[in-house]
Amino acid sequence: MPKLRFLILFLMYFCLINKAFTDEIKTIDGDIIKGEVVDADEECLSVRDEGGGAISFIQWRIISLISRDKEIIIVSHDETKRKFTILKTEGGLSVKDIGLTTADTVSSIYPKEMIASRSFFTDGAEPSVQASIHDTPDVYAAPQQQDTLQQGGKPWKGNIDAGLTLQRGNRDALTTSVKTNFSLERMKDNFYFSSLLLFETTAGTKSADEQHGAFKYERKHKERLYSFHQESIEHDEIEKLSLRSITSSGMGYRFIERENLKYKSEIGPSYTYERFQDSMVRTSPGLRIGNYLDWQIFDSTFMYAKVDFIPAVDNLIQWRLESDVGLRQKLNNHISWNISWINQYDSDPSAEGVKNNDATILSTIGYNF
Repeated sequence: MPKLRFLILFLMYFCLINKAFTDEIKTIDGDIIKGEVVDADEECLSVRDEGGGAISFIQWRIISLISRDKEIIIVSHDETKRKFTILKTEGGLSVKDIGLTTADTVSSIYPKEMIASRSFFTDGAEPSVQASIHDTPDVYAAPQQQDTLQQGGKPWKGNIDAGLTLQRGNRDALTTSVKTNFSLERMKDNFYFSSLLLFETTAGTKSADEQHGAFKYERKHKERLYSFHQESIEHDEIEKLSLRSITSSGMGYRFIERENLKYKSEIGPSYTYERFQDSMVRTSPGLRIGNYLDWQIFDSTFMYAKVDFIPAVDNLIQWRLESDVGLRQKLNNHISWNISWINQYDSDPSAEGVKNNDATILSTIGYNF
């Protein structure tokens, strides 16, 4: 595994040189964290503070520079992967004494033996330190460092996709769509917003008029364990639905958290409120089971999948299945071509003449930031 090889070589630089020197980590916000690097993996560095006690977990995504003695490691990030530039001097700070090496995986600068045995976590630490490591979430740090680390992370990122399809001839149709996704991911808090606007006319008759919106908040408790709260709303003229809102809260777990592949699943109680155009109101307590997959197939090709299963607890024949699966192909740094399949299945639609399944395939051009 290339990433593992990089992680191995990286720790070798910190483990094999003189222990008298203090490691210094500079974040993308300019904060300096001092201590001793004791372990690392594909997600974060583990740093013992200068007092020799508390352990800090610092995620790679907020690290810009690492220094020790006469070595400096420059951590650079782009949309698909990170790179490490190792700057080393043997004597003074003369250019002739500087050797420059570039790597694109963590395993290029890590000791293989440490990754294989994970000795620091199993038998290299005092019991009190081990408890601190396993009982903390993604960051455990001295009080003066805690606030700084929690605020680290990338700014808002996301995409805005728009599509327009015009058909003339045997079938006259006009379809327009706008789809957005925004996210803010920090050390312990993640925020997600999404929306979909879809309109279509066929032979002069409205065949689609729906709007969706969702907000989700995640709070990280362990390295992979998190809690969440989600609110989603929907309006659909064809389904004669004035408003559908689904509220859910619960716990989730990141089963796969790699640089190019991420998968998480979550579960929790939900409450659905529906108001139809004939003034009928329907409510139902239920359960929401969500699954999310992000896969960076190639540097320019990204696949995502989101599936929500929402059964009602008071009526076993009433349930909903919502899915959004798509492929995003980058054309340049900010523009992409996208195709997505959005499917909604309602086992018990209330409006007369409305089908159980409603599927839409969208082809759009997106702006990514």
